Amino acid sequence: MFALNRAQVDAAAVDIGSGIAAWRLSRLLAWQDIKQRYRRSTLGPVWLTISSGIQMFTMGVLSAFLFNSSVERSLPFVCAGMLFWGLITQIINEGAILFISSAPFITQIKRPFTIFLVQAIWRNVIVAGHNSVTYIVIAAYLAVVPGRSMLLWPLALVLVLICVSWIALLSAIISARYRDVPVILQNVLAIIFWFTPLIYFPEQLGPRQYIVKYNPFTSLIALLREPLLGGTPTLRDWMIVLALTVAGWAMTFVFFARFRARIAYWL
Repeated sequence: MFALNRAQVDAAAVDIGSGIAAWRLSRLLAWQDIKQRYRRSTLGPVWLTISSGIQMFTMGVLSAFLFNSSVERSLPFVCAGMLFWGLITQIINEGAILFISSAPFITQIKRPFTIFLVQAIWRNVIVAGHNSVTYIVIAAYLAVVPGRSMLLWPLALVLVLICVSWIALLSAIISARYRDVPVILQNVLAIIFWFTPLIYFPEQLGPRQYIVKYNPFTSLIALLREPLLGGTPTLRDWMIVLALTVAGWAMTFVFFARFRARIAYWL
């Protein structure tokens, strides 16, 4: 089923390389998507910051109340977690409908399939940049000082985006064939949310910490959140995300090479 010939491998490699090389075009299209979404809005993308800010602040305060912890500790923890959870899950969810929503372009214009993936990543990075204003304000007010591990934060961000991108691409391919996948994926991520330490601290689970310990999303969030809170991601977190990235992309590349030629016909 997954036997590949040289032409399929070369076509997949060229597609991925061309999609990455066109990152400037993808970034421009991502900005255009956001402007188009708020074309007739007075505040425009500011609504993104306001709505996410209200949600993060409310959940941070509610978490402190429900789990009997201080607001000073819970609020930045929850806000940072929700910020990066939104970035990760939005890329995955948009990836699931990536080829479906881009069908008019795919069926009429010859472009690398991965250019749409890079566009989705850029779009959500821009949105996360807007939403980060809420965390910056809260961190400044509560005097939360980033740790020295912030020096590696850009590398962590790139690694997380690369890791998440294979999930998005794999979901996009499967969803092009089976249209129920996006809804299933949304529900799966909604369940994973509660198994990821976003609104509670892992130590609050006591002996049941294994619930979050073996959840790869815990490591994805930790790489991005811990430096902002003055902490340092563990070597285990780095190794889990790196291993997931390498194994995931190896599997996805084979899958992409095998079914790439069929995507346009499935749409």
